[in-house]
Amino acid sequence: MRSASNNTSETTIKTGRFWVLFISLCFVGIAILWRIFSIQTIEHEHWTERGAEFKHSIRNIAPARGQIQARDGSLLATSVPVYDLRWDSKCEAIEWSIYNEKLDSLCSRFADILGGDARDFSKHFETAKSKGSRAALFAKNIPFTKYKSLKSLPFIREGRYKSGFVFERKEVRKKPFGQLAKRTIGIDRENSRVGIELAWNKELGGVEGKQMQKRISGGAWLPVTDEFIIEPQEGLDVVTTIDMHLQDVASSALRNQLFKHDAEWGVVVLMEVKTGYVRAISNLKRLEDSNGLPYYNESYNHALGTAVEPGSTFKLASLMACLESGKMGLEDIVDTENGEYYFHDRRMRDSNWKEGGHGKISLRECFEMSSNIGSALSVKQCFSLEPQEFLDQLKLMGITEPLGVNLVGEGIPKVYSTVGEGDWSGISLTQMAIGYEVTQTPLQTLALYGAIANNGKMMRPTFVTETQRKGITVENFEPVVVKNRICSSSTLRECKIMLESACLPGGKGTASNLFVNKPYTVAGKTGTSKIAENGGYASGRYRASFTGYFPADNPEFVCIVVIADTKSGSYYGSTIAAPVFMDLADLIYATDPSFHSVSDEPLLALTERHLPTSKNGAREELVGLYKILGVPFIQTNEEGDWVRVTTESDNVKLTTQNFEDKAVPDVRGMGLRDALYLLENAGVKVRHEGNGTVRKQSIPAGTPLTPKSTITIELS
Repeated sequence: MRSASNNTSETTIKTGRFWVLFISLCFVGIAILWRIFSIQTIEHEHWTERGAEFKHSIRNIAPARGQIQARDGSLLATSVPVYDLRWDSKCEAIEWSIYNEKLDSLCSRFADILGGDARDFSKHFETAKSKGSRAALFAKNIPFTKYKSLKSLPFIREGRYKSGFVFERKEVRKKPFGQLAKRTIGIDRENSRVGIELAWNKELGGVEGKQMQKRISGGAWLPVTDEFIIEPQEGLDVVTTIDMHLQDVASSALRNQLFKHDAEWGVVVLMEVKTGYVRAISNLKRLEDSNGLPYYNESYNHALGTAVEPGSTFKLASLMACLESGKMGLEDIVDTENGEYYFHDRRMRDSNWKEGGHGKISLRECFEMSSNIGSALSVKQCFSLEPQEFLDQLKLMGITEPLGVNLVGEGIPKVYSTVGEGDWSGISLTQMAIGYEVTQTPLQTLALYGAIANNGKMMRPTFVTETQRKGITVENFEPVVVKNRICSSSTLRECKIMLESACLPGGKGTASNLFVNKPYTVAGKTGTSKIAENGGYASGRYRASFTGYFPADNPEFVCIVVIADTKSGSYYGSTIAAPVFMDLADLIYATDPSFHSVSDEPLLALTERHLPTSKNGAREELVGLYKILGVPFIQTNEEGDWVRVTTESDNVKLTTQNFEDKAVPDVRGMGLRDALYLLENAGVKVRHEGNGTVRKQSIPAGTPLTPKSTITIELS
């Protein structure tokens, strides 16, 4: 038997073991709890990132956005690919021997292509490697040319799985023509699109694709492979009505007038009469640079969105209503007295009130001379007893509702629909007669004048003719008729007479002095309106406008110009707005073949044959011209882009000119354009004096080119 002391000893030992085990388990438990706490809090971000390394997901891939094109196919907006370059330093298949061997040369080439210091790139590599970065960013927004160069570099060309380098493709929207028609073409930014970019976003946007991607450290997503689950479908190209040649002239002419008169903003829109196709549209607003100097930019589409009181251009609608009512004719007389007249308590003046006014004039003369009193009295005479009839006539013209232009943001015209509506008062009828208490956007005014030119048919201003995919038409969009007939045939004829007489050279019209000695005829109306401010009209602030079509006898184009808030002291539509219209009309008449008759016979066959002399120049251009003119010519050979021209008795001889590489070319006998082309492409800086044909060059032909050579050419 064991003694009592032995039992006690065993019990003590067991108790000690228990406490040792218990304490050990407590420490283990505390360690586990601490580790759990550490993972959940202190190391949470680290382990989240490690977990993310292995997360895969099917992600949406944005397609290439479609292009917006001008009428002739020129690009107005296009998406240009750019690339971000990232490096996965933990890519499992990296061949580190190749990495070590190529690193110095790789960094040197990075510096050459991307700019910067090779040593900085080397440090970036080592930092990314030491930290185990899985998406180290080396460059952002790399253009395509540099992307191609980078892809060919040592180590990178081993491929993404052996080098760890990944190029992430993005697209940046570019406008090759800069500010031209910018607000109409629109802006493509997520949640802030405007213009055609917004209106045609569904077509331009294409269809998203699907791709398996993995999320790596930092939350970035990278493709698992280059393959797509669903291939993204690129957007359609949108073909607009815009003619960039006319657009350039319109914008330049408008900008010149805005600068000349220090105006706040201006609009010009040129539209085809029969189709409603808008060929040019410019919206320019006055801004200031950091030095306080003014410049004009496309910042808002006033033509589409700014509904303002049109002033005198609205007299067309007012007097059309009088004619359509049958209560007045063109030769009916209105007594404008001495140029001042009171309607209730509101005084109205004609522009010549200081000279005694117009006195008794016909309704046609009211329009020609833009008599406020004559227009107001005519409307009062016809509609004072039934003012609702006047409002109904305006509605029948189609000018009381938006045109439904396929661009977001069309301004709402304000035209009373019923007598007593809103701010209607005893003078509302006569104020509306002269273009106040009504609002119209420039496009809405343009559509009315276009309808007169189009024999009463009102067309919707249209900006897009078709969508395409890779040059093949997907959908055509036909011209849209807003209203088939805005008035009767007799009223239409009388409106045309009024519009033509207002612009008749030598006549009484406000635009009679504008188109003297022009080879085309114009029908139109000037306008000047006060600018509303704080419930009244601002002192000395006006909008000048001109709206018209040409040629008057067979209208092809209708155009509106509005220039607001000039500071030059001049504010009449005839001197401010009409010159922009005239610049466009001059260009169209000079360049559009439809305005000129052309014989099928060679031009020289119509007259006694005298062979023309010509400057030396480009073979292709000269040969094409001689063929059109029917000029007989021979060529010594048909090789070489440049020729010397010799005019003989019965033909023109073209002798090939060959120029030595890295030597000054012989430009004697050439025109300035060809001479500049050759010399500047040879790397020569050119100074020129005179006009005509190059007769002398300061550096002889054949002289070896030296860096930054400067040559002077004399023309006569």
